[in-house]
Amino acid sequence: MMLSLLEQVGIALAVAVLGGLYIRQQSVANVGTTKMLRDFNLVRVLKRTDTELALLGNFKSDNHKKAAVLVIQTAAMDTEALNQMLVGMSLHEILVNDIYSTFQGDVSRTVKPYKVNLIYPATERHVRKHMDQNFHMVVETKEAYRMITKPFIDSIPAENIEWVYNILEHKSETDRIIYEDTDPRNGFVLLPDFKWSDPSQVHIVLTSFLFSLLAARIALLSGNRARSIATIASGSYWCTLEVVAEHPTSRFLLLTCCMIPPGNRDASLQVLSEKFGVSASSIRMYLHYQPTYYQLHVHFSHIKMIHGAHPTCLSVLSCLALGTFSGKAVLLEDIINNLSFNSDHYKNATLSFVVGEMQHKQLFELFREKRII
Repeated sequence: MMLSLLEQVGIALAVAVLGGLYIRQQSVANVGTTKMLRDFNLVRVLKRTDTELALLGNFKSDNHKKAAVLVIQTAAMDTEALNQMLVGMSLHEILVNDIYSTFQGDVSRTVKPYKVNLIYPATERHVRKHMDQNFHMVVETKEAYRMITKPFIDSIPAENIEWVYNILEHKSETDRIIYEDTDPRNGFVLLPDFKWSDPSQVHIVLTSFLFSLLAARIALLSGNRARSIATIASGSYWCTLEVVAEHPTSRFLLLTCCMIPPGNRDASLQVLSEKFGVSASSIRMYLHYQPTYYQLHVHFSHIKMIHGAHPTCLSVLSCLALGTFSGKAVLLEDIINNLSFNSDHYKNATLSFVVGEMQHKQLFELFREKRII
């Protein structure tokens, strides 16, 4: 595949800056715990936006040539290091017109302008998720859920969310945990989303609002390995408003609140306030439908993440990745309110959501076969 000049330049710049960077990663094949970018062999560019480059490749040292997805993104700026960045920046003039000038800026190695995510070994599902693709709006009726969505959810292998249980069982990412409630029934874990550029600098991130995502996931700490909340047994958990889950096979969102006791929501907001100085009125709480992975989790993001305040919102495609848009995010308070008036609301409601032709390939094709798309 021939790369365009822009793609070649973008890759060259990213790799040049990150040439000495080591990326921590876990491999089920025990290939090793560190890989250098100079060992990365590019196969093709999956997606290119103003602020993100998704690459498919492998490692030269890997004899099995397992697929690797490398995502290079513009990192959140450290406002405390601005003077250091400005002093060490070299400017190369692009154009000058009256009072307006444009330059290309080169920064020193002490500045870290990129965030790099590595998925290795990567499956076809990971590759599809990061491909440039078309998206479609699905209007899902109660019947469409029963015939299409639910069988699809039930078919998802449990091992797809094994990494979630690695966190819950303290096998990985223990240093990223912000707060943990170990109650065997209602306990949960609060930790940064992967979209955070640098969780260790959260105070800087929150102050400048130049962050990838002020977000957290709530995951249940129990022995119940439900792949989705639609599979939880009747009466297993109490809903936020003490509505008992009576329909274990009903719509995905019907049982959402049954795994979010009142204390979990309030405790999470209190932690965000105490640790980061963010008030509850500045936090957006929401679930995704369809979610990326089918283990109940709630996202918390700062309301200033919209309207271009986020650096990756420079393009439509990169904004889609944030998941706060209509057709992806369902506000937690709206869910609670709907269930308080009618516990069967999400059992019977028609829901609209976005699917990607590649990211949600199987689900997209199922809806297309039924002429819903």
